[in-house]
Amino acid sequence: MRSFMKIKIQNLSSLAFFLIVLAGCIDQKNSQALEAEGGKWANFYKAGDLDGLMTLYTENAVVALHGQPALFGKDAIRNYFKSRIGKADVTFELDYEVRESDTTLGYIISKYWLVAKNRDSGQVYRDAGRSLLVYRKEKNQWKIAADIDQSTPDVRWPSPSGLN
Repeated sequence: MRSFMKIKIQNLSSLAFFLIVLAGCIDQKNSQALEAEGGKWANFYKAGDLDGLMTLYTENAVVALHGQPALFGKDAIRNYFKSRIGKADVTFELDYEVRESDTTLGYIISKYWLVAKNRDSGQVYRDAGRSLLVYRKEKNQWKIAADIDQSTPDVRWPSPSGLN
């Protein structure tokens, strides 16, 4: 009976170790998937693809951009970006600082630098700061549930690659 209990305990210990290793692999896989999702936003915006951009958000997402009222829901987010997207030549740089996730929720904190040159007027807009993207998994895909940008004194021009 004691040897049976030892075997059971050893099996449980092995199973616990396996689950810890597996959880680490899942977390790393989810973090890599989150980083890829973060890049999609910049790519859709640069391409002027509003429909593509909107596929990244949950129906009840919240967007809070510095200096702007918060946007609640996909319709409000679409209306905000509709008048801005595709009107400028845009360059983004992202510096991912933190990527964390479990199987259903995740977030990315990054520094960002944005330069947008209006195609009609030639006016240049520069923005730099820190971004928090909160993701929720829906139908096995990461979707943005909250998108918050803010100016921060420690994110300065030029960007690390020299974007100015």
